[in-house]
Amino acid sequence: MPYVFSRSLRVTGNPVDSMAWSAKITEKVNQIAEIKVNLWTPVMSPQINTLTWAAVVDDLAALTATDEKLMADSGYLDLVTEGNKFNAGGGVDDALMQLVHADPDTPAEPAYATAVTAILAPGAFVDGVALGVEIAQRAKAITGRPTSFAVSSTGVYGQVSWFQLHDSIEQVQAADEAINADADFGKLLDEKASKAYLAGQSTQTISRRVM
Repeated sequence: MPYVFSRSLRVTGNPVDSMAWSAKITEKVNQIAEIKVNLWTPVMSPQINTLTWAAVVDDLAALTATDEKLMADSGYLDLVTEGNKFNAGGGVDDALMQLVHADPDTPAEPAYATAVTAILAPGAFVDGVALGVEIAQRAKAITGRPTSFAVSSTGVYGQVSWFQLHDSIEQVQAADEAINADADFGKLLDEKASKAYLAGQSTQTISRRVM
C-alpha cells in the first residue's frame, strides 16, 4: 500500500517573502526528487501560516532515496538555511501515513483538500480501520468527490485520517453541505464511529494547494 509523507513548518515574518521562499524550495525539491511534491497551506482552519509539503510514495525506499539526493545538493541545503528566518519557532514536523484505501479517482492537481482525523479507540483497531474504509466510500458516494483513508505510521499511535480532494472552494462547500444533510451518514457515525474512535479527539481542516 502507498504512503503519504508530509513535512510541515509554521512560518512567521513577511508573508510575501516566506511564500516566495516556499515556492523556490518546492521547485528545487521537484527538480531533484524522484517523487512529486506539492505545497499546501490551511485555510479557515487551525494552524494558519503553516506550510506543508506532501507526496504520495509507493514505498519508503523511494522516500529515502529522495532524502539522500536532497542532502547531497548544496542548492537545496542553502534554501533550507535561508528558511530558518521564517521558522515561527515550532520546528519542522514530519508525518507518515499508510493509505489503506487510496481512491483511484484522485485528481493529479486538486485545488483543495479537506481532512478529518480521529484516533482509534482501545480494542477497536480492526473494526475502526474497516469502518474507516466504509466511511470513505460512503463519503464519496454522497459527495462525488474522491476520498481516501489512511492510518498513521508515525506520530500519534492509532491516528487515522480521511482526505477528500476538490477542484474548487465551491466543491468544498457543496460536499460539506451534502454530508451534513445525509441522515444515513449521520446514523453511521452515531452508531459505529462513536464506538470505534475516541470521543473529542477528531479534527477537521481545509487546505489549499499552493503549487
